[in-house]
Amino acid sequence: MKTIILAGGYARRLLPITADRPKPLLPVAGKPIIDYILASGSLPGRPIVSTNRRFSSQFETWQAKSGWDVELVVEGTTREEEKLGTVGAMAFLIDRLKIDEDILVVGGDNIFDFSIDDLIAAYQGRVLVALFDLNDLERVRGRYGVAIVEDDRVIDFQEKPQQPKSTLASTACYVYPKQALPLIGEFYRCAAAGKDAPGYLNEWLLKEKRLPIDPFVFDTGWYDIGDRASYIDANKRYSGCNTWTGENVIIEDSTVKDCVILDDVTIKECQITGCVIDCGCVLEGVTLERCLVKAGSIIRRT
Repeated sequence: MKTIILAGGYARRLLPITADRPKPLLPVAGKPIIDYILASGSLPGRPIVSTNRRFSSQFETWQAKSGWDVELVVEGTTREEEKLGTVGAMAFLIDRLKIDEDILVVGGDNIFDFSIDDLIAAYQGRVLVALFDLNDLERVRGRYGVAIVEDDRVIDFQEKPQQPKSTLASTACYVYPKQALPLIGEFYRCAAAGKDAPGYLNEWLLKEKRLPIDPFVFDTGWYDIGDRASYIDANKRYSGCNTWTGENVIIEDSTVKDCVILDDVTIKECQITGCVIDCGCVLEGVTLERCLVKAGSIIRRT
Protein backbone atom coordinates (compact mmCIF):
# COMPACT_ATOMS: atom_id res chain seq x y z
CA MET A 1 0.00 0.00 0.00
CA LYS A 2 1.14 3.53 -0.81
CA THR A 3 0.25 6.73 1.07
CA ILE A 4 -0.74 9.83 -0.89
CA ILE A 5 -1.13 13.22 0.78
CA LEU A 6 -2.87 15.69 -1.52
CA ALA A 7 -1.52 19.22 -1.11
CA GLY A 8 -2.09 20.83 -4.50
CA GLY A 9 -4.90 23.27 -3.75
CA TYR A 10 -4.81 27.07 -3.60
CA ALA A 11 -7.01 27.69 -0.51
CA ARG A 12 -8.92 30.68 -1.85
CA ARG A 13 -11.14 30.90 1.24
CA LEU A 14 -8.06 31.64 3.34
CA LEU A 15 -6.66 34.37 1.15
CA PRO A 16 -4.58 36.47 1.69
CA ILE A 17 -2.70 34.31 4.19
CA THR A 18 -2.47 31.53 1.58
CA ALA A 19 -1.45 33.79 -1.30
CA ASP A 20 2.19 32.77 -0.94
CA ARG A 21 1.87 29.81 1.43
CA PRO A 22 0.23 26.41 0.80
CA LYS A 23 -2.50 25.58 3.28
CA PRO A 24 -0.92 22.29 4.47
CA LEU A 25 2.08 24.32 5.67
CA LEU A 26 -0.02 26.72 7.75
CA PRO A 27 1.00 26.36 11.39
CA VAL A 28 -1.46 24.93 13.88
CA ALA A 29 -0.16 25.50 17.42
CA GLY A 30 3.25 26.06 15.89
CA LYS A 31 3.36 22.94 13.70
CA PRO A 32 2.42 22.65 10.00
CA ILE A 33 -0.89 20.93 9.31
CA ILE A 34 0.84 18.26 7.22
CA ASP A 35 3.04 17.30 10.18
CA TYR A 36 -0.05 16.20 12.11
CA ILE A 37 -0.96 13.87 9.24
CA LEU A 38 2.53 12.40 9.01
CA ALA A 39 2.56 11.83 12.77
CA SER A 40 -0.90 10.22 12.85
CA GLY A 41 0.35 6.63 12.75
CA SER A 42 2.38 4.19 10.70
CA LEU A 43 1.67 5.49 7.23
CA PRO A 44 2.23 2.67 4.73
CA GLY A 45 5.18 3.03 2.38
CA ARG A 46 7.13 6.21 1.79
CA PRO A 47 4.44 8.93 1.75
CA ILE A 48 3.91 10.77 -1.52
CA VAL A 49 3.12 14.48 -1.12
CA SER A 50 1.48 15.90 -4.22
CA THR A 51 1.65 19.67 -4.65
CA ASN A 52 1.65 22.21 -7.47
CA ARG A 53 4.44 24.07 -9.23
CA ARG A 54 3.57 27.34 -7.52
CA PHE A 55 4.22 25.98 -4.02
CA SER A 56 6.85 23.32 -4.75
CA SER A 57 9.74 25.37 -3.36
CA GLN A 58 7.94 25.89 -0.04
CA PHE A 59 7.46 22.14 0.31
CA GLU A 60 11.11 21.54 -0.54
CA THR A 61 12.12 23.98 2.22
CA TRP A 62 9.69 22.36 4.67
CA GLN A 63 11.02 18.88 3.85
CA ALA A 64 14.63 19.93 4.36
CA LYS A 65 13.85 21.50 7.74
CA SER A 66 11.39 18.91 9.02
CA GLY A 67 13.34 15.79 8.16
CA TRP A 68 10.23 13.90 7.03
CA ASP A 69 11.09 11.21 4.47
CA VAL A 70 8.52 11.87 1.76
CA GLU A 71 8.45 11.83 -2.03
CA LEU A 72 7.43 15.21 -3.46
CA VAL A 73 5.54 15.07 -6.75
CA VAL A 74 4.76 18.34 -8.51
CA GLU A 75 1.73 18.99 -10.72
CA GLY A 76 2.28 21.54 -13.47
CA THR A 77 -0.36 24.01 -12.26
CA THR A 78 0.30 27.50 -10.91
CA ARG A 79 -3.19 28.88 -10.26
CA GLU A 80 -6.68 27.90 -9.13
CA GLU A 81 -8.13 27.73 -12.64
CA GLU A 82 -5.60 25.06 -13.64
CA LYS A 83 -5.75 22.80 -10.59
CA LEU A 84 -6.51 19.12 -11.07
CA GLY A 85 -8.79 18.71 -8.07
CA THR A 86 -8.72 15.78 -5.69
CA VAL A 87 -9.73 13.02 -8.09
CA GLY A 88 -7.68 14.56 -10.91
CA ALA A 89 -4.61 14.61 -8.67
CA MET A 90 -5.19 10.97 -7.75
CA ALA A 91 -5.49 9.98 -11.41
CA PHE A 92 -2.36 12.00 -12.25
CA LEU A 93 -0.30 10.27 -9.57
CA ILE A 94 -1.54 6.79 -10.45
CA ASP A 95 -0.55 7.35 -14.08
CA ARG A 96 2.72 9.21 -13.52
CA LEU A 97 4.08 6.89 -10.82
CA LYS A 98 2.61 3.73 -12.36
CA ILE A 99 1.00 2.85 -9.04
CA ASP A 100 -0.23 -0.71 -9.00
CA GLU A 101 -1.19 -1.34 -5.38
CA ASP A 102 -3.70 -0.21 -2.75
CA ILE A 103 -3.55 3.48 -1.85
CA LEU A 104 -4.25 5.48 1.29
CA VAL A 105 -5.31 9.00 0.26
CA VAL A 106 -5.39 11.87 2.76
CA GLY A 107 -6.31 15.50 2.15
CA GLY A 108 -3.42 17.72 3.26
CA ASP A 109 -5.66 20.20 5.11
CA ASN A 110 -7.21 17.73 7.56
CA ILE A 111 -6.23 17.04 11.14
CA PHE A 112 -7.81 14.01 12.78
CA ASP A 113 -7.28 12.38 16.14
CA PHE A 114 -7.73 8.74 15.18
CA SER A 115 -4.67 6.63 14.44
CA ILE A 116 -3.97 5.66 10.85
CA ASP A 117 -3.04 2.25 12.27
CA ASP A 118 -6.69 1.76 13.32
CA LEU A 119 -7.89 2.76 9.85
CA ILE A 120 -5.53 0.29 8.15
CA ALA A 121 -6.57 -2.42 10.60
CA ALA A 122 -10.21 -1.89 9.57
CA TYR A 123 -9.39 -2.25 5.86
CA GLN A 124 -10.86 -5.42 4.34
CA GLY A 125 -9.83 -4.99 0.71
CA ARG A 126 -12.81 -2.80 -0.18
CA VAL A 127 -12.96 0.99 -0.52
CA LEU A 128 -12.81 2.41 3.01
CA VAL A 129 -13.90 5.94 3.90
CA ALA A 130 -13.22 7.70 7.22
CA LEU A 131 -16.39 9.37 8.49
CA PHE A 132 -16.95 11.76 11.37
CA ASP A 133 -20.45 12.09 12.81
CA LEU A 134 -21.24 15.80 13.22
CA ASN A 135 -24.64 14.93 14.73
CA ASP A 136 -26.14 18.08 13.21
CA LEU A 137 -27.75 18.33 9.78
CA GLU A 138 -27.29 22.10 9.73
CA ARG A 139 -23.52 21.78 10.20
CA VAL A 140 -23.40 19.35 7.27
CA ARG A 141 -25.64 21.27 4.89
CA GLY A 142 -23.74 22.51 1.84
CA ARG A 143 -20.32 22.06 3.49
CA TYR A 144 -19.29 18.42 3.49
CA GLY A 145 -19.63 15.26 1.49
CA VAL A 146 -21.78 12.86 3.50
CA ALA A 147 -22.23 9.10 3.50
CA ILE A 148 -25.44 7.16 4.07
CA VAL A 149 -24.65 3.98 5.99
CA GLU A 150 -26.83 0.92 6.52
CA ASP A 151 -25.78 -2.39 8.07
CA ASP A 152 -22.12 -1.34 8.26
CA ARG A 153 -21.94 -0.58 4.55
CA VAL A 154 -22.02 2.74 2.71
CA ILE A 155 -25.04 2.69 0.40
CA ASP A 156 -24.90 6.25 -0.99
CA PHE A 157 -22.95 9.51 -1.02
CA GLN A 158 -24.02 13.13 -1.26
CA GLU A 159 -21.49 15.83 -2.13
CA LYS A 160 -22.17 19.01 -0.11
CA PRO A 161 -25.95 18.46 -0.14
CA GLN A 162 -28.51 21.13 0.62
CA GLN A 163 -30.81 18.40 1.90
CA PRO A 164 -28.45 15.97 3.66
CA LYS A 165 -29.65 12.47 4.43
CA SER A 166 -26.92 11.87 6.98
CA THR A 167 -24.65 13.64 9.45
CA LEU A 168 -21.67 11.38 8.64
CA ALA A 169 -19.14 13.75 7.07
CA SER A 170 -16.44 12.41 4.78
CA THR A 171 -13.06 13.49 6.13
CA ALA A 172 -10.82 13.34 3.03
CA CYS A 173 -9.22 10.12 4.21
CA TYR A 174 -9.77 7.06 2.01
CA VAL A 175 -8.30 3.66 1.22
CA TYR A 176 -8.77 2.49 -2.36
CA PRO A 177 -7.90 -1.09 -3.33
CA LYS A 178 -5.73 -1.81 -6.34
CA GLN A 179 -8.75 -2.71 -8.49
CA ALA A 180 -10.17 0.80 -7.96
CA LEU A 181 -7.20 2.56 -9.59
CA PRO A 182 -8.30 2.29 -13.25
CA LEU A 183 -11.81 3.29 -12.19
CA ILE A 184 -10.49 6.53 -10.68
CA GLY A 185 -9.04 7.52 -14.06
CA GLU A 186 -12.19 6.39 -15.88
CA PHE A 187 -14.42 8.47 -13.62
CA TYR A 188 -12.19 11.55 -13.91
CA ARG A 189 -12.28 11.41 -17.72
CA CYS A 190 -16.07 11.21 -17.84
CA ALA A 191 -16.99 13.49 -14.92
CA ALA A 192 -18.61 16.82 -15.68
CA ALA A 193 -16.74 19.99 -14.73
CA GLY A 194 -17.07 20.62 -11.00
CA LYS A 195 -18.39 17.09 -10.42
CA ASP A 196 -15.06 15.36 -9.85
CA ALA A 197 -14.77 15.55 -6.04
CA PRO A 198 -14.26 12.30 -4.08
CA GLY A 199 -17.89 12.31 -2.99
CA TYR A 200 -18.98 12.15 -6.63
CA LEU A 201 -16.42 9.42 -7.32
CA ASN A 202 -17.68 7.33 -4.42
CA GLU A 203 -21.30 7.91 -5.43
CA TRP A 204 -20.43 6.77 -8.96
CA LEU A 205 -18.66 3.65 -7.72
CA LEU A 206 -21.81 2.67 -5.82
CA LYS A 207 -24.43 3.60 -8.42
CA GLU A 208 -22.51 1.93 -11.23
CA LYS A 209 -22.07 -1.10 -8.96
CA ARG A 210 -18.34 -0.99 -9.54
CA LEU A 211 -17.10 -1.42 -5.96
CA PRO A 212 -18.59 -1.64 -2.46
CA ILE A 213 -17.59 0.91 0.18
CA ASP A 214 -17.02 0.32 3.89
CA PRO A 215 -17.34 3.04 6.57
CA PHE A 216 -14.74 3.83 9.22
CA VAL A 217 -16.67 5.98 11.70
CA PHE A 218 -14.70 7.76 14.41
CA ASP A 219 -15.74 10.09 17.22
CA THR A 220 -12.41 11.63 18.20
CA GLY A 221 -11.41 15.10 16.99
CA TRP A 222 -11.41 16.20 13.36
CA TYR A 223 -10.67 19.59 11.79
CA ASP A 224 -11.26 20.26 8.10
CA ILE A 225 -9.28 23.49 7.82
CA GLY A 226 -11.00 25.32 5.01
CA ASP A 227 -11.70 28.80 6.31
CA ARG A 228 -10.82 31.35 8.97
CA ALA A 229 -13.11 29.95 11.67
CA SER A 230 -11.96 26.33 11.29
CA TYR A 231 -8.31 27.40 11.27
CA ILE A 232 -8.79 29.32 14.52
CA ASP A 233 -10.70 26.40 16.08
CA ALA A 234 -7.89 23.96 15.24
CA ASN A 235 -5.31 26.25 16.82
CA LYS A 236 -7.42 26.60 19.95
CA ARG A 237 -7.84 22.82 20.20
CA TYR A 238 -4.19 21.88 19.73
CA SER A 239 -2.65 24.76 21.65
CA GLY A 240 -5.11 24.70 24.54
CA CYS A 241 -5.22 28.51 24.34
CA ASN A 242 -7.98 30.92 23.39
CA THR A 243 -5.49 32.71 21.12
CA TRP A 244 -2.38 31.16 19.60
CA THR A 245 0.59 33.49 19.26
CA GLY A 246 3.78 32.76 17.34
CA GLU A 247 7.29 34.00 18.03
CA ASN A 248 8.20 37.63 18.70
CA VAL A 249 4.62 38.79 19.18
CA ILE A 250 4.07 42.00 21.15
CA ILE A 251 0.60 42.74 22.53
CA GLU A 252 0.22 45.92 24.59
CA ASP A 253 -2.90 47.59 26.02
CA SER A 254 -5.09 45.42 23.82
CA THR A 255 -7.85 42.83 24.00
CA VAL A 256 -7.26 39.85 21.71
CA LYS A 257 -9.77 36.96 21.67
CA ASP A 258 -10.28 33.86 19.51
CA CYS A 259 -7.38 34.67 17.20
CA VAL A 260 -4.29 33.25 15.55
CA ILE A 261 -1.36 35.65 15.63
CA LEU A 262 1.64 34.51 13.60
CA ASP A 263 5.28 35.55 14.03
CA ASP A 264 6.72 39.06 14.42
CA VAL A 265 3.42 40.87 14.97
CA THR A 266 2.94 44.02 17.06
CA ILE A 267 -0.51 44.90 18.44
CA LYS A 268 -1.00 48.06 20.49
CA GLU A 269 -4.20 49.63 21.83
CA CYS A 270 -6.43 47.34 19.75
CA GLN A 271 -9.57 45.24 20.05
CA ILE A 272 -9.06 42.10 17.94
CA THR A 273 -11.63 39.28 17.81
CA GLY A 274 -11.81 36.19 15.60
CA CYS A 275 -8.91 37.20 13.35
CA VAL A 276 -5.88 35.60 11.75
CA ILE A 277 -2.97 38.03 11.66
CA ASP A 278 -0.13 36.94 9.38
CA CYS A 279 3.57 37.49 9.98
CA GLY A 280 5.16 40.89 10.28
CA CYS A 281 2.00 42.95 10.81
CA VAL A 282 1.69 46.12 12.90
CA LEU A 283 -1.75 47.02 14.31
CA GLU A 284 -2.23 50.16 16.36
CA GLY A 285 -5.42 51.69 17.72
CA VAL A 286 -7.83 49.63 15.61
CA THR A 287 -10.79 47.31 16.14
CA LEU A 288 -10.94 44.23 13.93
CA GLU A 289 -13.43 41.36 13.91
CA ARG A 290 -13.40 38.15 11.86
CA CYS A 291 -10.60 39.28 9.51
CA LEU A 292 -7.67 37.71 7.68
CA VAL A 293 -4.79 40.19 7.66
CA LYS A 294 -2.10 39.91 5.01
CA ALA A 295 1.55 39.46 5.98
CA GLY A 296 3.42 42.73 6.46
CA SER A 297 0.29 44.86 6.76
CA ILE A 298 0.46 48.07 8.80
CA ILE A 299 -2.92 49.25 10.08
CA ARG A 300 -3.05 52.34 12.27
CA ARG A 301 -5.85 54.63 13.36
CA THR A 302 -5.16 58.13 12.10
